[in-house]
Amino acid sequence: MSLEVVAITGSSGFLAQHLIAYLQNNATDMIKEIRAIDRKPFKKFLDYPLKIPIRHYEFDICNKLELEYALSSCTTIFHCAAKPFEFVYSEENPIDQYWHDNVNATETLVDTMQSFHIPRLIFLGDAYSMLASGDNYGLSEYMHESMPNNFMLGIYGESKARAEFVIRKATQTGSINAMILRPTFIFGEGETHLVSMAEKVCSKNGGIPVIDGDDRGNHQFIYAGNMAAIMEKSMRCLKRDAAYYNGEIIFCTDQTICTPFKNFIKPYMEAIGFEACNSVSYLRSWLSAVYNSALAKIGSKQCFGHLTLNAHRFLNGWTVGFSNRKLRLLLDFVPPFEQDEAMKQSIEWFKTNEAAKRTQTSTATTVKRPKMG
Repeated sequence: MSLEVVAITGSSGFLAQHLIAYLQNNATDMIKEIRAIDRKPFKKFLDYPLKIPIRHYEFDICNKLELEYALSSCTTIFHCAAKPFEFVYSEENPIDQYWHDNVNATETLVDTMQSFHIPRLIFLGDAYSMLASGDNYGLSEYMHESMPNNFMLGIYGESKARAEFVIRKATQTGSINAMILRPTFIFGEGETHLVSMAEKVCSKNGGIPVIDGDDRGNHQFIYAGNMAAIMEKSMRCLKRDAAYYNGEIIFCTDQTICTPFKNFIKPYMEAIGFEACNSVSYLRSWLSAVYNSALAKIGSKQCFGHLTLNAHRFLNGWTVGFSNRKLRLLLDFVPPFEQDEAMKQSIEWFKTNEAAKRTQTSTATTVKRPKMG
């Protein structure tokens, strides 16, 4: 069997680094070279061996000439690059970047793959991108294959959905073989987007906001190491039987049980010194979010750092759950990392590295990954 040359877009992101770590530890029998592509410099923060050579490329993947050079002779692409959902108000207007990073970049990547006859693509989608607003329980992949009338995550959701449709169209024409993975909230060592959002919100509120009750804002989570294992398994499946796996869409979550987002994020905020505020009703918190939305519409900077109205409803108002049946049956996948231990390890990593930052330690501490179950 010929060995793979794989490319990973968004390679400086925390999930991509978990993927690199997993491949280095588990895919030396299949991969001979990794090409890491990102417009940001690569900084290794996980402790893993360098068994597979890595070549680094620093450019925007919408630059087709640069992309063609980096992808020459590649056989499998892991497309992790994306503009994430912005939870809080800020001076940045992310709409243009959503389209550039999520749609245009995917179109450029697919065009290049077709031109170079690169056969396999693992696409990192988003479990929430194809959903309409509101609670959703126990969803399967077959319930949301078309565009909804509205998007739970607004323009971001639409951009990820349209990027997914670019992939699906290519798989239907037979020009590439791809699997589309839709993860829920991804956590793990090195994750910064969720925790930085939460830190901004806590800073604006003078502590950790607490909303009464546990019947709202329940979500599912997946450890980055387990997500990396799913991506590696998908590569093996596509190579073994492309016709069987091509075009498959899979929701990815560690467990089907839902957890209040506030309970998930609380230990991270406590690790950097925030204490819980007095609890408030959901109605009161929603009215506050409506007020900040009105401030944003008139251009006031007072709303900066507060959750957008959409983000508030998503995190604190709606409960969203997915089935992992297809993940277990189609890929025969069992998570290699226990979620409880992975969460503890992730919080400890965050606590250690935040302490290092605050004492102006220049080198972040690397830690061992959780034990495999």
